[in-house]
Amino acid sequence: MLATALLPMTASADPVDGPTPSTSEQAKQAWLDAERQAEILNEDVLEAQQAAADAATAAADAAAAAEQASSEATVAGEQVTVADAAAAEFQGKVDKFANASFRGARLNEVSALLTAESADDFLDQATSLDRVAKDSQATLTEAFAAKEAAAQAKAEADAAATTAAAAKSEAEASKVAADDAVADASARKVQLDAQVAEYERLYEQLSEQEREAALAAEEARVAAENEAAAAQVAQATATEAAAAAPARADRSTRTEPLAAAAPVPAAAPAAAPSSAAPAPAAAAPAAAPAGSSKAQAAVAAALSKVGSRYVYGAAGPNSFDCSGLTSWAWAQAGVTIPRTSRAQAGLPSVPLSQLQPGDLVTYYSPVSHVGMYIGNGQIVHASTSSKPVYVTTVAGGGPNPTGHRVTG
Repeated sequence: MLATALLPMTASADPVDGPTPSTSEQAKQAWLDAERQAEILNEDVLEAQQAAADAATAAADAAAAAEQASSEATVAGEQVTVADAAAAEFQGKVDKFANASFRGARLNEVSALLTAESADDFLDQATSLDRVAKDSQATLTEAFAAKEAAAQAKAEADAAATTAAAAKSEAEASKVAADDAVADASARKVQLDAQVAEYERLYEQLSEQEREAALAAEEARVAAENEAAAAQVAQATATEAAAAAPARADRSTRTEPLAAAAPVPAAAPAAAPSSAAPAPAAAAPAAAPAGSSKAQAAVAAALSKVGSRYVYGAAGPNSFDCSGLTSWAWAQAGVTIPRTSRAQAGLPSVPLSQLQPGDLVTYYSPVSHVGMYIGNGQIVHASTSSKPVYVTTVAGGGPNPTGHRVTG
């Protein structure tokens, strides 16, 4: 005989050490609840793994940037050293020239006057002396400008290197945190998998009569859930139709005055009034590529896996979790979509009444399950480890169904 009570479902999807279920119905429900928690936790693991991969990429990029910035700072430092040396060397030469010029300026001018063969020759020599002085000053100015520019470049390179080093440290810390999150989620997942296996073992120990009773109770529960979900879908469809009705009525009203204003020839016999032109239908969402050859290929790929095993974290080709099936199917059509159901819920929304084959339908709040719409009000999905991939109604996939369109 099974012991005390049904394990309560928890929103956090953490493993719960609870009492053993006491009835066949509770045993079956405990198993299903544990599987549901495992599916939610599987999303946590997948997201943590993606975050860790992104953090590793960011850390590698930051390390490369830091190395590049450090190299540029080193080069800038070498340029400063060269510019300083050049400026110092030329400063010494200019100082000597200036000192000699100061002492010998008068002598040079007198010498030019005495040695000049003509007035023009004297002016040429004097101009040459002046040009030498100006050229020396200009060269010295350029040398100091180069020195200052090199120093500024060095300061900027040092600042960039410091910033890059800080970014590298931050990225490495993020990677460590992401790796820790993966380890934590994976450890909780191992515990929950063990719990699922234990509940499955307890269920397998039931007698045939007890299993039949549990199955009947499960079918009744699923039927009730499907009925509630179908009502939710119907309500959503009615809400969408009600929201679109005013716009259609407004467009219809605008067409009537135009028809009434048309002139009628006086000699024409009376004729039966013509009906107004039908109002244009409400604009449908973009249909790319849903309904296209890519969408058809994705649907065909998903349907080809009906009967395949459900395995947490699997993305094909022989076993799948829910988002693994949808992402794998679209990949067969040459389109890459996000890996997790939560990320797939970020794809463009589409009303349930306007679903097209290839669209995705996410479930629960927050989102933790997804299936692919295949037409005729049905989806194909990988639900839990107790069931292979199978086809069901949109409402049968779970509560809070929401449509999404792949646009890749």
